[in-house]
Amino acid sequence: MPPIRVGCIGLGFISEHAHLPALAALAEEGKIVFQAFCDMSEETLKTQAAIYKPQATYTNHHEMFDKEELDAVYLCIPPAVHSDELLIAADKDIALFVEKPQTLDLAQAAEFNAAIEKAGIVTQVGYVYRYEPSSEPTRELILQRTPRHAQIQNFYSGQPIRYWTSRYELCGGSFVENTIHSVDLLRYFLGDIDAVSAFYVESLPEERIEPMNLPHVYNVNYRFKERLTANASVSRVMSNVPYSKREILVISDDSIIEWTPTKVTENGEVVWEGETQARGAFFSQTRAFIEAVQAGDPSMPRSPYVPSINSLAAVLGANTSAENGGQLLLLDDLVAGTGTGK
Repeated sequence: MPPIRVGCIGLGFISEHAHLPALAALAEEGKIVFQAFCDMSEETLKTQAAIYKPQATYTNHHEMFDKEELDAVYLCIPPAVHSDELLIAADKDIALFVEKPQTLDLAQAAEFNAAIEKAGIVTQVGYVYRYEPSSEPTRELILQRTPRHAQIQNFYSGQPIRYWTSRYELCGGSFVENTIHSVDLLRYFLGDIDAVSAFYVESLPEERIEPMNLPHVYNVNYRFKERLTANASVSRVMSNVPYSKREILVISDDSIIEWTPTKVTENGEVVWEGETQARGAFFSQTRAFIEAVQAGDPSMPRSPYVPSINSLAAVLGANTSAENGGQLLLLDDLVAGTGTGK
């Protein structure tokens, strides 16, 4: 089988540190070839091209799509700047990997969904928690239980590292940019989410570390389409200490399952434990996507684009609810454009 010809649009932080190294490992195996790189920054383009040596480089994605024969495209750009990249790829029957969050506009996501469904292409959204080695055994364990409710606890630390991920209007805040991974993993464990209500604690100008303007606290309640509820308690106030916490709890009849990327416990007993592998889940995710492209099978990836709109609506809906005093919002109405907000 000839190697998959891959084009990469957006060569910033997540591509540099996760996707390009994972793809390079497959290139060494002869499974893919870096056909084209595209980035609006000539400096970034030159730097990454020197490392990975694609066949061609571009600063304009239209030119790339016009000139290159591609089997798959990695779209790794900030969510607020998506335009027609996905639509062009779908029209050309090119498989798509799209980094999360897919967009900050649910109407745009619905438009993208329609194009993907029409094309029938292989897609994957970058919800990498589904590929953590601890996630599959946790999912299998939950399937043997009767879950009632769940909790997400994410307490982030650290200083701003990128401008756009520090600005609420560009990334949607920490809940959209970061906690979407945890929300999506709950969907993988428990099914789709039906409704959301949220309250945030905003940061004051004098409390902020420039250029960050994100809320301090996100408290979000979910109702699932099955008989389940969940709460997400998230904060970004640990700015000056190298300690953070992220875990998911699923409470069932006579069972409390605690998930982290490296360990799973039930009622305090370790049921799965593994070694920390830096970026290992990204490598697993990349291999799964490329194998799906080779097979031409859209059902193989764990996070295909179309159903992933529920994860996106869950976090964007939280923002909209918080902006409207904790209003209860139905996600299907938000996606259809009949609820509050976009």
